Amino acid sequence: MVKMSSIEFEFLDSSTKKEKMKIILGRTILLKIVPDQEKQAILSGDLVKKFVSTTDLCHDDVRSLVDNLMLQEAILTAPSFVQTLIQNKEKIETLAGVADWFQPLLSPIAKSKLFRKIESESSKEEGVIGDLMKNLMKQEDYRSDFLRRTLGRIDKKQLRIDEKQLLVIDKDLEKKTGLKLLIPSTLFICSKCKAIVWNQAIAAKKCFSCNATISDENIERIPISKIPDEIKRVWQSNLWFEAYFSSILRRLGCKTWTSVHAMGASGVLHEVDVLAIRKGTVHICECKTGKVTRNQVFNFCIKASDLRAHISILALIGKLPEPETREFLNKYPSIITLENMGQRREVDIIRDLKKALSKT
Repeated sequence: MVKMSSIEFEFLDSSTKKEKMKIILGRTILLKIVPDQEKQAILSGDLVKKFVSTTDLCHDDVRSLVDNLMLQEAILTAPSFVQTLIQNKEKIETLAGVADWFQPLLSPIAKSKLFRKIESESSKEEGVIGDLMKNLMKQEDYRSDFLRRTLGRIDKKQLRIDEKQLLVIDKDLEKKTGLKLLIPSTLFICSKCKAIVWNQAIAAKKCFSCNATISDENIERIPISKIPDEIKRVWQSNLWFEAYFSSILRRLGCKTWTSVHAMGASGVLHEVDVLAIRKGTVHICECKTGKVTRNQVFNFCIKASDLRAHISILALIGKLPEPETREFLNKYPSIITLENMGQRREVDIIRDLKKALSKT
């Protein structure tokens, strides 16, 4: 039993004591907050904290540079057939010259044992073919033959061309934000077939492309630049926007929690992107990087009501779905809507948010 002033907390079972949670207690509100452990792990590193505090991180110009950096790094280490797809994306989009590039692209795959075996079984039902492919990929000779034909050799000359473009994008990002993302790394190459060797193959001590034995002595190492894995995880999961908006709220005097679950008056545990406390009031925030539907807006309003939030904030990279939704939100002064954040500078966002908070 825990005593706090005249309040007593009685634990019904041991699991409650072990649960990582916080209790927010006010005169008319009590909130149980449970952090999302998986998301907290992604957001916990110092490098990620520095990244999500980058000025104007949500602006279209900055986001475009980060997206391009992610894409260029993917091109750098992509299998040869994927690189062919990327390099011919304009032809794919226009369906122009399909026969010219599609046949050479599929030719190595069509010659593989796996493909020929599946082709011989083409008269069978679709589900059977799917099971056959899974079973064949479990067999070493089929898997290695398929990977050898699809992964292809590393073209060192093209690798350096791609890396140069990667460095140019990183330099542009540094000029715009002061943030340099790339770090030195190493690409491991099989000395026999010249395909990329991934961590799983290194652990197995065998190249998955050609079955050659891998050792510290015979593996080839190529120095390259890469984006830290923790930055890729926070960006690709869109958690960066929640953490970025949380950092803005802290500058306005809020105490914040990012990516948590909070229990409402109904007993339902709601997912909350950002929960904040400011001057004795509870703020909950919904952060959206993509398109927003009317139902998502309505569900957010229901969540805010169940959590008894004093202020609710919709932080949107884009805009609300239609005028009717905006008219609906205008009827609720406790809901602050920040639209088109991707087109606005951080200083303007903070100014407008501060002004809106002062009215509530």
